[in-house]
Amino acid sequence: QLPTMTVSDIGKIVFAVASTEFLTCILSRRLIFQSESYTKLVNSFERAKVRRDKTDTSVAAKKTAREKQSQQKSQKSVEKDAKKLQRENEELSGFAAEVARRHTMAAFYSSIAFLILYRILAAEYAGKVVALLPFEPFRLLRRITFRGLSDWTATEVHSHWMQSEGGPEATTPGENASLSPDVTSAAQACAFAFIYILCSLSVKMMVNMAFGTKPPPGADDGVGTLIDAPQSQKMMKNFGLDANEVKEARKAVGF
Repeated sequence: QLPTMTVSDIGKIVFAVASTEFLTCILSRRLIFQSESYTKLVNSFERAKVRRDKTDTSVAAKKTAREKQSQQKSQKSVEKDAKKLQRENEELSGFAAEVARRHTMAAFYSSIAFLILYRILAAEYAGKVVALLPFEPFRLLRRITFRGLSDWTATEVHSHWMQSEGGPEATTPGENASLSPDVTSAAQACAFAFIYILCSLSVKMMVNMAFGTKPPPGADDGVGTLIDAPQSQKMMKNFGLDANEVKEARKAVGF
């Protein structure tokens, strides 16, 4: 028979995703974000941010007083302030990149844990129909919703789904059973992978918002923070890339 997934099975998937995310958040906090090295790194980042902000304010205040000075002296002061501000911006970007790298490492370990969880659940719930979609999904989405169900016909999918739901008695698989008007293709069957992805986009995100550790403001741009680091800027120059053009491209695509 064509096995179907019950509400308790869906609840187990939700619980497994929530528990895995909770454990990864707690372990990341204990092993990474509460470590002495991370605490010192965040403190260094905060101090560098304060210094940069003070320098930025000081440079802005000096602009109003330069008109009273000679042109030569004013130009020297501008160059000196610009170099100082650039150094402190580079220092701040370096600390921000290091903080972001720790969070990226935690996210990488979390991804491995969820990959293992997916393989375990996929083996346990292989060949089970979760639901019948009211539409036939397009080809790309079908690869997710119908994953593992490609050997079944529309008659088999619908008749066994009706039996599991306690609906009208269906005919045996393989015979020409009448389908309801909204079920015209076996591709409308929904498998485990789609439920898992929905849980990852909803339950996982909510648990992370409740128990996850967020990077401090200024180091919370993810990969963008790593790209803005001085080491990354030098690497892009070595590969012949213009850092300003890369930055403009990121803004254009909202990255």
